[in-house]
Amino acid sequence: MTRPDKRRTPRIDVRQRLNGYIVSIDRPAVVLDISLGGFSVETEDEVPDGIHIVRLREGDRWSVTVTAASRHRRTKGGDAGRRHITGFEYADQNPDTQQTIRVLFERLAAEETVE
Repeated sequence: MTRPDKRRTPRIDVRQRLNGYIVSIDRPAVVLDISLGGFSVETEDEVPDGIHIVRLREGDRWSVTVTAASRHRRTKGGDAGRRHITGFEYADQNPDTQQTIRVLFERLAAEETVE
């Protein structure tokens, strides 16, 4: 039995569709899922608590840079293959960035229903 999802907005699995880069700590990240409220990433190194600048990119098609607060984290795998998963919530986005996130989310959601 899985725990109930307490998020205010639904998540979309975006593995293999989005790449991430945590600008504030100069580290690449694999974007796991995204919603209108935030996203989660997987990294080799632990992401420190706090506010981060994160670039979300879909290949060469587009990118958006967001300010996001790390809200939760967990690790998976053993010592040799340990990965860190961090959940972020968007923080203080201007209207243009909010609109870009909404358009991105709606497009990814439409693609997900087609696949």
